[in-house]
Amino acid sequence: MAFSEAFKRGCKLVAITSGGTLGQLCAELKVPVVKIPKGYPPRAALPYLFIPMCVIAERAGLTEGLIDQAGKAAKILKSILASIQKEAKRIAKRLVGTIPIVYGFGIFKSVAYRLKTQFNENSKVPSFANWFPALNHDEIVGWEGEGELLEKFSVILIRSKDEPLEIKRRIELTREIALYRASEVLEIWSRGEAPLEQVISVLLLGEIASVYLALLRRVDPLMVRTIDTVKKYMSELQLVENVRRELLSLKLKRLAHG
Repeated sequence: MAFSEAFKRGCKLVAITSGGTLGQLCAELKVPVVKIPKGYPPRAALPYLFIPMCVIAERAGLTEGLIDQAGKAAKILKSILASIQKEAKRIAKRLVGTIPIVYGFGIFKSVAYRLKTQFNENSKVPSFANWFPALNHDEIVGWEGEGELLEKFSVILIRSKDEPLEIKRRIELTREIALYRASEVLEIWSRGEAPLEQVISVLLLGEIASVYLALLRRVDPLMVRTIDTVKKYMSELQLVENVRRELLSLKLKRLAHG
């Protein structure tokens, strides 16, 4: 895990956790903790996990302006929530019966991947992600495949009024010469001015759409049975306990050497 690797390297650590194994380990290792509410699936706890990271990064001198951007993003989301919900419903209806592929670029690379995971976990459908310009060097050729195969896919393009001219041209050209063969091609346009505002606005829209898609498919967006099954069987290997013992042993050695 990332925490284990960071501790081994002697990094300064701050954990964001609702408790559990990580919280217990932090208490034993004397690592400071930002406590968040319990009971949320990790994917539903994004605001509780993300905002503390912004605050920590800025107070550590790693970034500037993130706290202010987060505050502005929250205000924007409140003002556009009603319209986003309507748009999310329209998107979900167009995605029914298809495999969503999310394409981003720049600051929206990780957003594309996040939305892919939301369709996986919430909507219970296969989903994939990629980004410009990388996909123009390989994945675009896959759209030369058989028509019946490609009609099973839908594409979501993440767009921004601030996208560079090169990216804008790549997106439009890719849509024109390749993506027309998909069942659906949709665009999600970011809102706001600052990067964080735009990122969060796309996340909110895509994540609500994934929940509406789950409801249209009559599946529970909260349940993740296969993940729970994997965790159950992996727990038999006692990997977490082994990591805990290793880190505590390392801490004792460091204390012994001053």
